[in-house]
Amino acid sequence: MSRKTLVSFITLLAFLAGASFAQVTSSNIVGTVVDSSGAAVANAEIQVTASTGAVRTGSTNQEGLFRFNNLLPGLYTVTTTAPGFKKYSQKDINLASSDTRDLGRIQLEVGAVSEELTVTAQATPVQTSSAEKGYLVSESQLASIPLKGRDIAGMLQTMPGVVNAGGGDIASVTAFQGVTINGGGNKNITFDGAMVIDAGNGDGTMYEPNMDSVAEIRVLAANYQAEYGRNAGGTISVITKGGSQGFHGSGWWSHRHEQFNANSFFNNRNGVSRPFYRYNIPGYSIGGPVYIPGKFNTSKNKLFFFWSQEYTRLKANTVTTTSICRPPLKERATSPPVPTPTASCS
Repeated sequence: MSRKTLVSFITLLAFLAGASFAQVTSSNIVGTVVDSSGAAVANAEIQVTASTGAVRTGSTNQEGLFRFNNLLPGLYTVTTTAPGFKKYSQKDINLASSDTRDLGRIQLEVGAVSEELTVTAQATPVQTSSAEKGYLVSESQLASIPLKGRDIAGMLQTMPGVVNAGGGDIASVTAFQGVTINGGGNKNITFDGAMVIDAGNGDGTMYEPNMDSVAEIRVLAANYQAEYGRNAGGTISVITKGGSQGFHGSGWWSHRHEQFNANSFFNNRNGVSRPFYRYNIPGYSIGGPVYIPGKFNTSKNKLFFFWSQEYTRLKANTVTTTSICRPPLKERATSPPVPTPTASCS
C-alpha cells in the first residue's frame, strides 16, 4: 500500500469516526457505591461491558458516584471492585435508547476481591433518574406483534397518546406524517441519533428502515431533556441493529394476496370479484464482526457491520379522481364546436 493511499484511508476513517460520534443516542448508566454501613466508597473501579464485548472503565468520585455517558443501546454487565471488598457484578442491564439507567446504591460486602457477588438486573426497572415520559417498542415486540404492513410507524399505535392517521401497508418516507404524540404538532424523528426529517416533504423522513433492521423504537412524549429540542411535539427515536461477535443473518418473504381476503357485501351482491391486493416483500439481513485473523480485531469486540435490504413489489387497485371541463351549452350547440373565451368547468 502506498503512502498516499494509506493517508487517504486514515483520513476517511477519521471523518467517519467524527460523523459517528455526532450521532449519539445519549444513553447513560449511573449509580452509587457504598459499604455495608452506607458510607460512600471512593475510587472504586467500575467496568461496563457490552454484549458485543466492548469495555469501558471508570471509577467513583469522593461521594461514591459514577456515570457512563453515550452508551449504545443493548445489554450490559457492570462490575465493581474495591480493595477489601468482594467483587460485585450486575448482569443483563437492558439499556434502551435515550435512557438513563440508575443502578441505585451498590452495596459492597467486606471480603476478598477473589469472592464475587452476582446480581441479575430487573426486567422492567422503574425510571428514577429522569422525569421524562416515554414508551419503548423492543426488538422482541417488533418480531412478535402482528402488523398488516411492514411499516415501523404502525407499531407506534401500541403506545398511549400516540395516534397514527397514516397508511401502513408498506415502508415509505411519508409513514410518519400522520403520527401525532399527545395531540402535539411538529415532532422530532431521529434514526440512530441523526435527524431525518425532510423539511421539503411535509414532515416526512429521508428514508425508512425495514422492520427487520430495527432494534427498538422509543417515543419521548413529555418532560424529556433539552437536548431533544427543536420541535415541541415529541421525539421518535429509531435505533437500527448492529453487528455482534458472531455472524448472524436472516431472510424473509411477506406475501399478501386478495385470495386471503373476504369480499365486501356489495361486491358479492353485484357479482364483482375481489379487488387486486398483492404485496410481495422479500428481504435479508447479515451482520457480524470485521476482523483479520491474527492481525486486526482478533478479539472481535472493536468493529462490526450490519447490512439489511428489502424489496417491495405490489399490485393493488387504486382510485383516481379526475376533473373534466364540460363546455357550456352555446359552445356544444355549434358544429364544429367553437371554443368560447369565457368557457368554464361546471
